[in-house]
Amino acid sequence: MADILITGGAGNFGRTLATALDAQGHALRLLDLPACDFGFADQLQNGRVFRGDIMDPAALAAPLDGVDLIFHLAAILPPASEADRDRTFRINVDGTRTLLQAAQASGAAPGVVFASSISVYGDTSGRAERITPGDPVNPNDIYAASKVEAERVLAESGLPWVNLRISAIAIPEFLDPPEPWPFQPDQRIELVVLDDLVRAMVALVDKKQAFGKTLIIAGGPTWQITGREYVTRWGEIMEIPEDEMSYLDRPGWLNWYDTDESEAQLGYQRTTLDDFWGQLKQAVNEALA
Repeated sequence: MADILITGGAGNFGRTLATALDAQGHALRLLDLPACDFGFADQLQNGRVFRGDIMDPAALAAPLDGVDLIFHLAAILPPASEADRDRTFRINVDGTRTLLQAAQASGAAPGVVFASSISVYGDTSGRAERITPGDPVNPNDIYAASKVEAERVLAESGLPWVNLRISAIAIPEFLDPPEPWPFQPDQRIELVVLDDLVRAMVALVDKKQAFGKTLIIAGGPTWQITGREYVTRWGEIMEIPEDEMSYLDRPGWLNWYDTDESEAQLGYQRTTLDDFWGQLKQAVNEALA
């Protein structure tokens, strides 16, 4: 079993990952801002809460002491990331640098699993082929640019690392439509469900051969559809007509992805798109009950 630090550990992503790792018997350290709600951690068998800021080296010494692996999830996300470039780079880039420098100084040389994003590829709507991990980055917004720079900091850290470029996450419990949907009607999209993403991350604990690689994490072939197909089916389940929802007026980040390597390494693509529609129906029924 491993001693694992999760930054951003109080967020929805962090909580779900912590619960899955705890079920595997790992010892967890959860780091997030002091104001965050860590109530869920009371249910963990072996979880310790650390309240602090990744920008503060003094707050990192205790959670990093003797740690084997870091899941670095802490970041400012869209749309908040687009409001202030300096703040976004301070948290997403300088925060990553501070964390990795503190990890180096700890003497433990832990592995680092970094939650990056497929946004780093920018607008790939002109591509006919699936997007691969080796395709060039071309960020076209503040968030994506911050992730590109943080990836560079990670690669230069000298620590063992895995860089995960994660697609947009589908969560059936989120029942309100975004305004607008983050893609165009005819755009190719491929999402990933949170449970499958967490499954990939849990698998990385024992996959040392994945370190030193950039992997794309996305849903797989059943999720490769168009924006309109997704929104139409989502609207049918939610009883919201497509014409009452809106799309971006320019292509978003999404496309179809080559996940052959990540799936072969991690075996995480368990939830088909049809499975997700069933989960969404169940979430609706529970909300109405």
